[in-house]
Amino acid sequence: MNSKVIMASVAVAVCSCTGMSEETSVVNEEMVVLDFDVPCQKLSRLSGTVEEDVVEDLQIFVFGMDGQLNAYGHSESDELTLTCSTGEKRVAALVNAPIVGSVTTETALKDLVSAFSDNSAGRFVMAGVESVTVAKSGKVTIPVSRLVSKVILSSVKNDFELEQHREMDFQIKSVFLTNAAKDRKYFSASSPSGWYNKDVADMTEIISQAGAMMYDSLGSAKVTYGSTFKSDRFLYCYPNAWSAGAAPPYMVVEALLGKTLYYYPVALPAMEANKCYSVSLTVCRPGSSAPNIPVEKVDALFEVEVLPYIRIRCLCRRSSFDATLA
Repeated sequence: MNSKVIMASVAVAVCSCTGMSEETSVVNEEMVVLDFDVPCQKLSRLSGTVEEDVVEDLQIFVFGMDGQLNAYGHSESDELTLTCSTGEKRVAALVNAPIVGSVTTETALKDLVSAFSDNSAGRFVMAGVESVTVAKSGKVTIPVSRLVSKVILSSVKNDFELEQHREMDFQIKSVFLTNAAKDRKYFSASSPSGWYNKDVADMTEIISQAGAMMYDSLGSAKVTYGSTFKSDRFLYCYPNAWSAGAAPPYMVVEALLGKTLYYYPVALPAMEANKCYSVSLTVCRPGSSAPNIPVEKVDALFEVEVLPYIRIRCLCRRSSFDATLA
C-alpha cells in the first residue's frame, strides 16, 4: 500500500462558486481567491467493498503565521473556493467532519477532538495541515489521511492438535474489536476519553457498543481440519496506541467447536491512524470461555501484518512479541 493519503490540491485563481459557504477575516495584504480541490487517490491495500476515499464534506482553515484565522470555507462537496490574504500561511483541511466553523485560532483547531461515531461506512473523517506560501498564482497540495485504523481478519486455519477436536465441527461465528478508543484529536495522537468494549464479557453488550464498524457476523463459516477459511472481513476503529502496562486492542474471533462457543482474542500492536492491520489466525486448541479472557499461547498462533511499512510476526509459542496473547 504505497499510497495512503488523499491529496487536497489548492490552486490560486480568480473564480466564483455557488452552493458553498465562505467566511473570511482580512488583514492589510493583497487578496487572492483560492480554489480548493480534493481529488481522491485509490488505496488498493486499504480498499474493500466500502468506499474509503469519498469526500462528502470539506472544511478549509487558513491561518496566518501568528496562528489567527485568516479565512474559513465549507463545502458539501470535494471543491471549495474562498478568499484570503497573501503571505505565509498554515492551511488545515477537515473532511467528513462535523462543522467547526467557530474556530478562530490554529491552536483551538488542533485541540478539537473527533468522536469515532462521526465515522460511518463510506464516510470516514480525514484531516491534514500544511505550511504554504500564498501568492497571486500557484498551486499547493495538502495531504489528508483517515483518522481510523483498519483491521482485517485475513484467514483462520483449523490445525487442532487433538484428534477429538479435529473430528468436531468448527465454525467461525463473528469477529469484533475490543479496547477501541472512543475519540482522538484530529491532527495528533491523543488519549481517549473512553473506550468501546473494554473488559466486556457479554456478547449482547459487545455488539451494542461495537456497531457495524467494529463487529461483523460470519454466520456459520465451517472450517474443517487442515483447511483455511479465507475471510478478508474488515473492521474499523480509532487507534489504541497502548504501551506496557496498558490493555492492548484486540481482534476477537468467536467460534463454535461442536456445541460450545469459544473466543480467540488476538492482541494488536500499538496502532496508528490510516494504517491497516491484517490478521491471520491458526487455531490449535479450544479458545477461552469469554471474549475478555486471553487464550494461552499454546491454544493459537497468529500473524499480524502492518501495512504498508512493517510486518510484525506474532507466534504464540514464541516470545518475540510480548503483547501477543498475554
